[in-house]
Amino acid sequence: MHERNRLPAANLGACQPARGGLPLKRHPSLRGLSDDHHTALVIAARCKRSDEASAARTWESVVAAAPSQLEPHFEIEERHLLPALRRIGEQALAERILDDHVQLRELLAVTRPTPDSVQEFGRALEAHVRYEEREIFERTQDRLPEDALVALERACDEIPRVCPAGLFGSPEG
Repeated sequence: MHERNRLPAANLGACQPARGGLPLKRHPSLRGLSDDHHTALVIAARCKRSDEASAARTWESVVAAAPSQLEPHFEIEERHLLPALRRIGEQALAERILDDHVQLRELLAVTRPTPDSVQEFGRALEAHVRYEEREIFERTQDRLPEDALVALERACDEIPRVCPAGLFGSPEG
């Protein structure tokens, strides 16, 4: 897997903290999606910290980042992960992911953000990421078909992501 333009922070793909501080081992083919989740958690944290003074600026950064940071991830999951989950009998998990994606896209469509709407998006994005990492990946990574895992890894490798300037700066600036 080639290195994508990522944050210089620790790589959470191989191992990330779970409830109780125990690490979650991630299948190598899912590391690209887990790396995306790290970026999404940074976005979510920034949204959750927004206030009256920073909400509009934060939202502008999020909306600028969504096409390169969030939407490709959603598309990879919808094209490759959801069908694989259905193949192993996990229709309910696939539907939950799709429902989350619909909700997040609807929240991203807000054109007049308020601190509450920006914070709501941050909470929803964080909950979605935590659910995928702690529930979906943990429950299914050893059961997903090999062809699906290969397709997921290739799809993650093929989509370049460039972080918009200022996205990961301080909420004040």
